[in-house]
Amino acid sequence: MKPSARIKWRHVSRLYERLAPLLKASPLKMDRPESGRVLVLAPHIDDDVIGAGGCLRKHVLAGDYVKVVYLADCSEARIAEAEEAADVIGFVNLEFLGYDSKRLLQNTEIPSRLDGIIRDAAPDFVYLPSLFDRHNDHLAVNHHLAALQKKHDYAFTVCAYEVWTALVPNLVVDITDTVGAKKEALTRYGSQLASNDWLDAAISLNRYRGVTSGAGAYAEGFMRYSAGEYYALWKAVYGK
Repeated sequence: MKPSARIKWRHVSRLYERLAPLLKASPLKMDRPESGRVLVLAPHIDDDVIGAGGCLRKHVLAGDYVKVVYLADCSEARIAEAEEAADVIGFVNLEFLGYDSKRLLQNTEIPSRLDGIIRDAAPDFVYLPSLFDRHNDHLAVNHHLAALQKKHDYAFTVCAYEVWTALVPNLVVDITDTVGAKKEALTRYGSQLASNDWLDAAISLNRYRGVTSGAGAYAEGFMRYSAGEYYALWKAVYGK
């Protein structure tokens, strides 16, 4: 069955059916993410910092290997913005795939390319926008990862972050001591801030996460699952 290009109400219903047990418990709170090799899948340049910039800064400060892969909209101007933001967060390993935005699901080359990247990076943790995110490119990356998980049965942990759609997180990470770097990095995306104030949106959400979870003054929320569990969740939502 061809996966849906957009999230629909039936997918939302299925997702909340699976998440219902989590709604009865508080999310796990952590001062810092677990250390390990990190691969970040960002459909667009800025998604990584919007959703997980504070947490990823903590990975960098811990000396963890961090690779960030940007899939779409890799124009010269946006690459320059990504490199400036990377200097702030501390990323040194960036890859720009250069695919067309809003066409990631239709591109049949992407799964094999992502599989090669995953094998080379050998990650312990993969960060990407959640399968609940309403941007079709963000959803497409989840579809591609699900197809690869079905084939290869990866053993890494998925940390799904929020960009366009707020999550029901099962993990909240305190970013109070790295939120300054996140703010500074977000200012580097001038082309995107011209149309939407992503800095205010992201930091306001981080403040909300911190207040409501008690994790800290600012926090980032994630859906954290083993790759197999995340695939099972994807299948329950989109596989029917």
